[in-house]
Amino acid sequence: MAEITMELVKELREKTQVGMMDCKKALIESNGDIEKAIEILRKKGAAVAQKRAGNATDNGHVESCLSKDFRKGVILKMSCETDFSANTQDMKNFAKDVCEHILSKGCKSVENLLNEIIFNGKITIQQKLEELIAKIAESIKAEEFVLYETDNFGFINSYIHPGANLGILIELRADKEITGANVEKLKQLTHDLCMQIAVTNPLSISSNDLDKEVIAKEQEIIKEQLLSSGKPANMVEKIMQGKLAKFYEDVCLENQVYIKNDKLKVNQLIESVSKETGLKLEIKNFTRFFVGKQ
Repeated sequence: MAEITMELVKELREKTQVGMMDCKKALIESNGDIEKAIEILRKKGAAVAQKRAGNATDNGHVESCLSKDFRKGVILKMSCETDFSANTQDMKNFAKDVCEHILSKGCKSVENLLNEIIFNGKITIQQKLEELIAKIAESIKAEEFVLYETDNFGFINSYIHPGANLGILIELRADKEITGANVEKLKQLTHDLCMQIAVTNPLSISSNDLDKEVIAKEQEIIKEQLLSSGKPANMVEKIMQGKLAKFYEDVCLENQVYIKNDKLKVNQLIESVSKETGLKLEIKNFTRFFVGKQ
């Protein structure tokens, strides 16, 4: 039996980030062979992952990362069983590493992502995730991610709310190349828009993008309310248009009242920054990830 020294245990811990006792047990089982011990810990992680796979994952961590030129951005949603685990440094480090991998490699789906080789080019993201599950002893999942890529006429930014259970990724589009002082101005604008989305949780960018079924359902509800309140049938259509406009103000980002200035709508804010920068700006995309209960 090989001697299991503290130095050997520490070396295994540095390589796997698994707890000291688990590292020691794996080294005893492998008779001091580091590579075999690593394999034992990975198998243990896979077993724990399978055992806990059906557990509810109502908590989690949202992470994002951006390219230095703001032309590329990723937002990732991880889920787990408890808020405590969501806020561990291990979860944060894993999510950050995975986000940066997506940003550099341009992965297309979670399934493909999990099979990607990462972490010193030796193991897959799935294997690293299983190690994290074994260490934390909870069901943990990479739920979904979104990757935005644009050119010199586009601008991408993100916002992660304190606590990391809410995050926004946004993409703007301009009619000219975004350079110089305009970069800082668009950083501020996109940050403010992310904050708007975080607070108001819009369903779409504008009423033109809103799901037709959502509009039809709202029209049906409004019409039924008006008729049941005794409004004349010939007035219902006119009143309904006004109520729909109010509905769009609630659920469509560009129609919303700007949270930092209630004298402005979001589309007016964008028009103002367009004039200031000399760029014709529009919101191209946004993604809002939230974990937990709204």
